[in-house]
Amino acid sequence: MSRASSIKVPANGRESRNTSVDFTLFALFLEARRIHRGKSPTRVAREADVELDAVFRAARGRDPGANEFLALCAWIGEEPALFFKKGVRHGQARCL
Repeated sequence: MSRASSIKVPANGRESRNTSVDFTLFALFLEARRIHRGKSPTRVAREADVELDAVFRAARGRDPGANEFLALCAWIGEEPALFFKKGVRHGQARCL
């Protein structure tokens, strides 16, 4: 079962729960890129300019925080939209 959360970064930089993100998929990408590049979690945190704890949370498939998510997406070289749940990526999200 995939862990998913919602994340959207409004103008004020505070996290809002509107867009579903698959953090399990994000964790797989993050760890694959980290290992492929031969980087430690500490080095990833330094290069992405995030706290080390955010890297550990993301690597465990948990929400690292909105700004941290965006910074880590930039570090791995992928658009944040890649990690949106399938329905959201294809405009099929349902309002509950």
